[in-house]
Amino acid sequence: MTSRRSNSRDSDRVRTRTGFAITERIRSGDVSDALTEVLREETRIPRPSSQGTKDPEGETSVARVKSSSPTGSDRRDRPPKKAKTNGSDRRLVVPSDAAVAKPFHWQFSHSTDCPITEDPDSVGHLGRLFKTAGCPLPSLRNMMEREAYVMEANNEFAATLEKRLQDVPRFDELNENKVVGELKLGLKMAQDRELANAAQLDAAEKLGNHAASLEARLRVVSNERRSALEQVSILEAKVESSANKFSDHLRRATNDAKKIMADSYLEVLVSLKEKWERKKAATDCEARLREIVANIDLLKEIMDNNLLASDELLRLRAKEIELGPKSM
Repeated sequence: MTSRRSNSRDSDRVRTRTGFAITERIRSGDVSDALTEVLREETRIPRPSSQGTKDPEGETSVARVKSSSPTGSDRRDRPPKKAKTNGSDRRLVVPSDAAVAKPFHWQFSHSTDCPITEDPDSVGHLGRLFKTAGCPLPSLRNMMEREAYVMEANNEFAATLEKRLQDVPRFDELNENKVVGELKLGLKMAQDRELANAAQLDAAEKLGNHAASLEARLRVVSNERRSALEQVSILEAKVESSANKFSDHLRRATNDAKKIMADSYLEVLVSLKEKWERKKAATDCEARLREIVANIDLLKEIMDNNLLASDELLRLRAKEIELGPKSM
């Protein structure tokens, strides 16, 4: 009874800052580290309602702790083993064909309607589960020194809680740290904004200088463009006048060439006409000469043959009639 009262006083000191202990996986054989993990999770997780949650079997479950061997095994073919506050410890039955011990895990259910720090038997039962591999312990109900084991487990658990709570900062310290952090963050953001504004100002000054240089360059380019346009206008006028002069010269040269060609053609035609007239006169003389020679030959033939002119006339007309259709 004395141990129960001392454990109750110890639990009253830490009950205001502890909740329901929930851990995901705890290494077997290290009780101090396991309890530290329980307390760390306890300080992080808010306290649930006093009614707890219902497990699938209809029991009220407040805290559940799972532990596995270092190799880790959450196989679905091995259902979890539950240990309740009544001290029952059901071992997983291994088939006879499995000669080698296989890893297993256990599950702890705290169903009392109070924090675990106010239930010494639950703390003792939880501490009994943190044992090294190959160290079998009887159930809490069958222990010979049950009260001493429960008292030692509760003392160690309370000492671990107190040691853990010493490292937990106070609420005002957290607020101060939070305010300091916010002020530092605000200062850092203000400095960043100031640096960004300075960089933007430098960039704006550079842009202003660049814009001024561009404006000066634009004025120079505009003047150059104006002078270039004037030169282009002068050159266009020169080109136009040169084109007009060239057209006049070309027209004069064309007319002169046409005139020279016409004169040469005229000279050729005149020379051809003279040659034709000379040739025509010679041809006429030759024709008259041949006619005279023919007449002379005819007269000689008539005189030699004592022919009459009438007979010869008839013969020539008959020959004319004979040769007329052939010539047609």
